[in-house]
Amino acid sequence: MTTVQPRLALHFDLTPRSAATDSDSAFLAACVAWLGLDQGQQLNWDTPSNHTLDGGRILRWAPYREGGSALADIVVHAPDPLDRSLQWSTHVTYVVTTNSSGAVHRQVNIRVGTDGGLSNGAPPPVRPPRLLSELDAQFTLVSNDGPLQRVPTQLEAGTLDAFVRFVLCDPARTMPVLLLTELPDGGYVLPPEQFAAEMFGLGLCFMLRHSDTFALSDAVGGHARSVFLGSARAYLPGFTLESDPFQHPLVLARALALPGERRRLVQRLAEVSVQRPFSDPAIVDTLRDQRASTYGKRPDAAEALAAAESGVEMDKGQLISLVRQYEDAVRAAEGELSRTRERLVESRELLEAERASARALRTTLAAHKERQPISKPASDAPQSVLEAVERAQALYSDALRLLPSAYTAARESSFPDPDTAWSYLKALGEVGRRRQDRALGRPLGDVFTDLGVDFSPGPSDGSRKTPYIFRDSEREIECADQLRKGANPLTCLRIYFTSSEDGGFVIGHVGRQIEIAATTVATVATESIPT
Repeated sequence: MTTVQPRLALHFDLTPRSAATDSDSAFLAACVAWLGLDQGQQLNWDTPSNHTLDGGRILRWAPYREGGSALADIVVHAPDPLDRSLQWSTHVTYVVTTNSSGAVHRQVNIRVGTDGGLSNGAPPPVRPPRLLSELDAQFTLVSNDGPLQRVPTQLEAGTLDAFVRFVLCDPARTMPVLLLTELPDGGYVLPPEQFAAEMFGLGLCFMLRHSDTFALSDAVGGHARSVFLGSARAYLPGFTLESDPFQHPLVLARALALPGERRRLVQRLAEVSVQRPFSDPAIVDTLRDQRASTYGKRPDAAEALAAAESGVEMDKGQLISLVRQYEDAVRAAEGELSRTRERLVESRELLEAERASARALRTTLAAHKERQPISKPASDAPQSVLEAVERAQALYSDALRLLPSAYTAARESSFPDPDTAWSYLKALGEVGRRRQDRALGRPLGDVFTDLGVDFSPGPSDGSRKTPYIFRDSEREIECADQLRKGANPLTCLRIYFTSSEDGGFVIGHVGRQIEIAATTVATVATESIPT
């Protein structure tokens, strides 16, 4: 079964800009314009359809309307223009519901994902789908944090304290806040309208005069978390006056003028959107079931067979019509089956995430007590190596990045002492923080020895390859440094890691000793020596 990597996830309520707007028709027109359909490929609310579009794109359109409810699923599969082994998928869900008082609620969910691609290739850039700008012509797009604006909102000096307190530091905020500042001599690095258009749908855009940036610095507690001199900053959800400034991307003025830097900012905002949990409304499943039932009642070729057996003659046109209806019904059923499979995979992933969340919640109290020295054991010992890994990710996300392979290895680990695994990971997180603060001052080996942790460095010669290669999305990372505990290869603990660009650590494996082929033993002999 193929695994689609989520790249973008957006959710908006749609409010018609005019009471005279036929909303369903306006949504349909926006989709047609977004997809670039010609006259022979039009969409309508009466029948599902499948189209092959230019560039190798494949479109599936599945509409349904009944009473005051409506549902439309649009799925587009497209090969990447540069990497033909990479497949993009965009799934748009449009749903309309009417409550008992007659109020109509419209919303659209957009999910973009990729599948495949070159093993050593960089992740391709993500862009907001043009459907958003097409919808914006007829609808106001409203996020959980307010409506999107084509022109950034101008901030005033007198409102900055309230802006920081009630917008930037709002714990319920789910979307990034993008703040563009004026150059000292006036004007902006690029027009605010262009900046907002490139980021449209990924965050709420604001702009600030140069003379007011000093007041912003005071409101956010200093220059480190502020933005000024023509730069732009993305204040991600969860921002506080004690936040790590490096967790909230700052793009300096000279870099903001470069399209590549703005694409990197878009990429980061897209990653944030995927981390923001949302799901289709519960009524969507009901509407999909009703749609499948309706599609299943279409006439099919069985009528033609029954007519032939009874001796009733049917002309060629009737036969062609019935066969086409049968083909449409089969395609619709196949589409619904595919969607059901996708929902099953998503449900399984959601269940696993909820289980992980439940385990993490048990350690919340311990998280508040982690200001104590690292040599002191945690007050709430983890019950498995996997739980120790999850706790490390939760408490040291600023200094540690755990790759998917680390979770897989931890889940399979037979190491009998999860508390020791947690103390090793905690030591790694604390050392990573000290390195980021430039407060280490000594070699890693000496620091880990003082902490009672057995450390083994990887090869100092960068040309020497090790077998400790782990996948990170579409690229590979070599994690040759090790923390070690125990000698039995099956039940010991090995943490394979490497340094990250910001001074922290990237962890590729937490679990049993990785088996080494005989041809590589000579180059990594230290791993085969029992500890």
